Amino acid sequence: MPFHDVQLGETLIGIAAKNRLDSADTVLDRSENAELKKVRPDVGILKQGDKVFVPNREMRQEACAIDSSHKFVAKKPKAWIRIVAHDADGKVVGKSYELRVWGKVASGAIPADGILELQVPVDATDGILLITMEDGTIDRWDLRLGYMDPIAETSGIQSRLNNLGFPCGDPDGVLDDETKAAIRAFQAYVGIEVTGAIDDTLRTKLTSFYDPAQDESSQKASS
Repeated sequence: MPFHDVQLGETLIGIAAKNRLDSADTVLDRSENAELKKVRPDVGILKQGDKVFVPNREMRQEACAIDSSHKFVAKKPKAWIRIVAHDADGKVVGKSYELRVWGKVASGAIPADGILELQVPVDATDGILLITMEDGTIDRWDLRLGYMDPIAETSGIQSRLNNLGFPCGDPDGVLDDETKAAIRAFQAYVGIEVTGAIDDTLRTKLTSFYDPAQDESSQKASS
């Protein structure tokens, strides 16, 4: 199969599933994708215009005895969405929520760590998060899955800042005054040098907020 031009909302997980391949690694580990793997190691994040070599499916052979029944289990690729819910004063602990993505639903009370998880179809591109506030009103977030650009891009920085509550407008890739102000606010929040500039320290700090192994409560700078 020729190289595939990545469109908005596509991920390696979804591309692999669409072409009936076992996993995203089946695509990413091909030698033709060696350069892509260096700059796009996260199978959930691509950029529009990336070129991905998608290999053809390979026929598998299994030795089996004749005149017998045999069972084969087909592996299906899996994808998860993971959200950390906060309000202005911290995590919205105890409030009722409902997370909907393409027919899949998770609901209940927001746990102490604020983490909401749901296994979703690998080609899902949108969803909804609803949180019932103390006064009975419902806050709604429309989710776009697979649309966030890589951290190496200015637009990727903007998307992450917006998600973390440091608004900088549409993620258009322009380092304008609004984006610089959001960067400075985030830098002050996490206790790194406040410059308004994009550098490796900023990228590392932003990335840490998306690491499942990291506790977000430890990210804020000490007062």
